[in-house]
This record gives sequence, C-alpha cells and structure tokens, in this order.
Amino acid sequence: MKIAKKPVELIELFYDLLFVYAISQLTGLINEPVGGIIPPYDFFSYFVTCFVILQAWLYFTNYINRYGQWKWYDYVLICINMIAVIFMSNTIQGDWAVMYFTYDVSMLIILLTVAFLYVIQARKEQTLKGAAGNSITILSIVCAIYVIAIICSFFGFQQYVLAVNVVAILAGAFLPFFIRGKFDKSIINFPHLVERFELLTIITFGEAIVGLAHFFDALNFSFIPILVFLIVISMFGAYVIQIHYLMQHNRVERSLRLMFSHYFIIISINLVTVALELIRSGGVDPKFAGGLMIVSLIVFYISIIANKQYYGQSIKLTKKDIIFMIMATSLGIAIILIFISNLYAFLIGSLCITFGNFLVLLMKYKGCLSE
Repeated sequence: MKIAKKPVELIELFYDLLFVYAISQLTGLINEPVGGIIPPYDFFSYFVTCFVILQAWLYFTNYINRYGQWKWYDYVLICINMIAVIFMSNTIQGDWAVMYFTYDVSMLIILLTVAFLYVIQARKEQTLKGAAGNSITILSIVCAIYVIAIICSFFGFQQYVLAVNVVAILAGAFLPFFIRGKFDKSIINFPHLVERFELLTIITFGEAIVGLAHFFDALNFSFIPILVFLIVISMFGAYVIQIHYLMQHNRVERSLRLMFSHYFIIISINLVTVALELIRSGGVDPKFAGGLMIVSLIVFYISIIANKQYYGQSIKLTKKDIIFMIMATSLGIAIILIFISNLYAFLIGSLCITFGNFLVLLMKYKGCLSE
C-alpha cells in the first residue's frame, strides 16, 4: 500500500526545539551528587517528568500526524501550546518542589490545546466513536488528574503532587490500551511519524554535543574531547542506520513500539551526557558514573533494536549480529569496570560499546545494499 507523503512543516521543527530544551532542563534535577551518587528520589523525579514531557510532545504530534492540515486554528493553538511549553521548561530548575503549581498549570494548558483540536475534528466527523473521540476521552481523564495536582499544590499538599503526576503519566501511557477507539489505522501516517521522532532525536543529539562542549578546551589539548565526540557520533550513526535506513517507512502501523522505544532513546541519550559530565567533574563515585554509563548505553541499544520489527522484508537481524553486539558491549563494560577510576579507560570502554554496535549495524546496512 502506497502511503501519501506528509511533509514536516517548519513550525513542527520549532516545536521540537522547545521540547528538547525542556528535556535538557531536566538534567538539573540529577547533576548534584550526594555522597558520591545521585539520590534515588532525584532519578525518580527525572524519569517521571521526562515521560510527562515526552507524552505532551506526542499528544500534539499524533494529532498533526492524523489530522493536521495547518488551518488557522492549528497555528493559534500550537502557539498557545508553545508558550506553555516554555513556562513549563523554566519550572524545572532550582527548588523544583515550589514550582509544581506552575508546572502542572502549564502541562494542563498544553494538553487542553490538543484536546480542543480533537474536539474540532470530532465535530467535523460528527461522531465521538472515531480516533478523535477516543483521544478526547483519554485527554479528558489525564487533564482531570492534572487538575487534581493543581488543587494539591494550591492548598499546600505538595507532598502528593509527584504521586499525582505519576498517576497522570501512567494514565497517559496505558489508557490507550484499555480505552481503544475503533478507527482505521491508515489515518496514522507512519513515514511522517518516523520523521518526527528522527528530528526530535537528532536535535537531542545536538543538545548533547552542546552540553559536552566544555570538554573541548582550546588551551589544553587532549584526546579526551575526541573520545567523547566519537562516543556520541557513533551512537548517532547507529541510530540513523537502524531507524532511517533499515526500517521500511512506507507501511500502515499503529506505531506503539516506535513511540515507546523513543521515550527510552531520548532519556538514555541525556543520561549518557550526564554520566560524561559527572565523570569529568570528579564529584561522583566512579563506580556510580560507570554504572550509569553502562546502563544508559544498554537501554539505548535495546531501544533502537526494538524497532527491528519495522525492517523491510529482506532485512533480518541475525543471531550472529546479536552475538557481535553483545560481545562488543561486554568488552566495553569489562574495560570500564576493570579500570574504573581511569578517565581514559572509561571513555575507551564506552567507545567499544558504541562503535562496536555501530559497526554491526553498518555491516548490516552494507549487506542490504549489496543484495
């Protein structure tokens, strides 16, 4: 089945930039080690908030993917949405607990703009039984939960706000599995959705490079910044080959695997950046930084490989490929753990993981070209 090409508009790229900025602000929640490690509560806050932000991005992206025609009201509501995104982004810093109220109000506005767009679409269809009505039901429930969070913040029950936000994210993630709309999957434009995720991820990689720019000391040359760059660029290369070249984009899919895997891809890229910054600062236990780097890289490669179900019919990731990826990852982990206190060993071990996995996917891609 031939899928019509749906172009990504420039305002969508602008929208992505705002959300990458919001996600980059989250590292402020986990960059202050206590006793050589990051407190578990800070990690928990980071993950919850990151998932909420990515869900907010996905709600609007899904609407544009299914129904967006860029009428005047689309532009008006995306502008309101973006203003709320900027406000929300600037609450994620300092003593975040006192910013809960502004954060939740901003998230509520973001979701309400999307819900209003679905209401307009449902009126066009003159039914609430389709995908638009299904999304309205889900967004109404999630918005109601944010209203509860706002009430808790307003009346001084901040200790419950994070728990309510957790409920909101779980509702947003799992309600689509329980409240299933009966609609034609062909309204989902898979190529457009892949491109939107690619652009968000590429911008995240760019933000990672900007965040690591202080490694590049113009007055004191060393190989450390070169190794850092090679780690990030080989991760980027593996992502591009897997998602852009090996996947068959011209297809009809519900795309849930693509969506959920990219949550973890974005998060793992940011955590790799955090691990590199922590090991450079020296204010953290090397074992903790090494463990964070290892886990982040493993999550990254599992998440991109999870999309192998979207390969073309002639492409298959074999057991031999998986074994080579595991061997490269195991070698890198061994180097990091054996020479845990050595910065060069930390970087070389990380590079073994990233470059080894990149080579496997590169060889797979070259093999497809030769067939």
